Amino acid sequence: MKKRRVSSLLLAALMTSSAMLSTSCLKKEEKKEIVKAPSASSEDNGPQLVLPDIDGGGESFDVFIGYSVANSDWKAPEEETGDTIPDILYQRNKEVMGNFNVEFTVKDGITGSNSEGSGIIRSLIQAGDDTYEVFINVQHAGIPLIYEDLFVEWNESMPYANLENPWWYQNVQRDLNFGDKVYVTAGAYNYHCLRGAGVLAFNKTMLDELGLEYPYQLVLDGKWTVDRLLDYNRAAQKDLNGDGLLKPDDDRLGVAGWKWEMIPAFFIGMGGNPVTKNDSSMPELNVNNERTFNVIDRMIEIFDDGNGGFSNGETYARTGTMFKEGRLLFHDTTLDQLTGLREMEDDFGAIPYPKLDEDQESYYSRVVNYSSLTYVPVTNTKLELTSAILEQMAYLSHRDLIPAFYDVILTIKTSRDTETEQMIDIVRSSARFMDENFLRSGTLISIVEGGTNTLSSNYAAQGDAWEARLEDIVEFWEK
Repeated sequence: MKKRRVSSLLLAALMTSSAMLSTSCLKKEEKKEIVKAPSASSEDNGPQLVLPDIDGGGESFDVFIGYSVANSDWKAPEEETGDTIPDILYQRNKEVMGNFNVEFTVKDGITGSNSEGSGIIRSLIQAGDDTYEVFINVQHAGIPLIYEDLFVEWNESMPYANLENPWWYQNVQRDLNFGDKVYVTAGAYNYHCLRGAGVLAFNKTMLDELGLEYPYQLVLDGKWTVDRLLDYNRAAQKDLNGDGLLKPDDDRLGVAGWKWEMIPAFFIGMGGNPVTKNDSSMPELNVNNERTFNVIDRMIEIFDDGNGGFSNGETYARTGTMFKEGRLLFHDTTLDQLTGLREMEDDFGAIPYPKLDEDQESYYSRVVNYSSLTYVPVTNTKLELTSAILEQMAYLSHRDLIPAFYDVILTIKTSRDTETEQMIDIVRSSARFMDENFLRSGTLISIVEGGTNTLSSNYAAQGDAWEARLEDIVEFWEK
C-alpha cells in the first residue's frame, strides 16, 4: 500500500504532536503476554515481554538503513538458508511480521559516505515524508541529527518499548542521552553494538615462544593495565632483518592497529571521557583535568617507536596482515572482525583494552563509531505499533541472535579456551559510546602521533567553542 506524503506545512504540527504524545494519552490497548524472557534463576521470574494486540492491517513497515554497514541488523533472507545467523534473522522477522500483520520493507544502506545517508534522512523528515517508521544509522552520523529536532523522545512517544528490559542496550542510554530523555537507543537487534566492540587480539603462539603468560588472568584480577601492556610490548619487538630499525613491514612489533579506531579505543579504555554527567544527569565537560592529561601521556608512551607501537593510518588490512603473519603481538580489532582470523596459523585470543592503572574501577570497551543505533522520526504516525514491533524485535534478538553470535566467536578454530567467553562478557558489559562533539578522534590522533602532549594548547584554542557547544546541548536536553 503506497503511503501518502505529508506536506511540509504539516511538519511542525507533526513534530509538536509527536513530542507531546505520552503513554497516558495514548489509546489504551489490552496487553497480552507473548513470551517470557529467560530467567537466570531456577524460578521463571525474569523480565516478561508484554505486548499489545495491534493489527498493522497488512501494510508495510518501512525501515531506512542510513549506512550499509548496519543493514545486517534488520535485513533477513527471504527464506531459510541453512546458516545459523541468517536463519535466526529470517525466523525473527517472520514472527514479528506475523504477530503484528505487517510486511517489513527495508531500504538498503547507502554505500557512499555515511554523511550521504544522514542527508537523506534529514531531507525526508524535513519534507514531512512519513514513508519510514524507523531509521537505523551509524552513531557518528546519526547523533548530530538529534539536535535538529528530527526524532521523537522515547519515554513520551514509545509506550511499548520498555528500555529497562535487558534486551535494550542500557549503555547507549547512559552515554548518548541526558537528563530523563531518550532520543536514540539500540535494541539487541542492533547487534552491531556487540559486534563492533573493540578488543585486542593477541598471538598465543608468540607468547609461548617468549615464555610469557597469556594476559587472561591479569584481566580477571583487574591488573591488566598500560604498564603490563608495555611489558609485553617491549618483549615482543624484534628487528627481524637486522637493519637496526623497527619497521611494520619488516619486523615484529608489540601493538598496532587502524589509528581511527585504535587510538580512541585506548583513550576510552583508560577511562578517558570528554563528557561526564552531573547529579542531574546533564553533560559536563571533562577535558581540562589531570586524569585526561595522564591518559594522553600514557597513550603517547605506547606509540613511542622505542616501545614497538605502530599506528596504521593507511588501510585496515595492513596491520591485520602483520598479525596473521605472526609479526604482531597485539592487534586492534573488534569482536566481529575476530571471525576474519579463522585461517590464521598461530593460535590467538582476545582481551579488553588495558586500564590506566589498577585503581581504575573497571575496563571500558569502545564501541566503534559506525555501530548502528535506532532513531524514530517525528513524522512517524504509528508510534504504538512501532514501539511494540521494536520491543519484540529486541527481545527475540536478545533470546536467539546474541547467543548465536557468541557461539560463532567461541567456535573459531583458535579461540576455544574457556577464558574467551569471560573476555566477551567483560567487553559487552563495559561497552562505551562516545559522542565526538568534543575532543574528536582526529584531535586525539594528532596529539598522540605528534609525540607531545598538547592537550592544554588544544583546550586553550577550542575550550570556549566546546563550552558554547555544551551550553547548546544542555539547553536541548532541558527543554
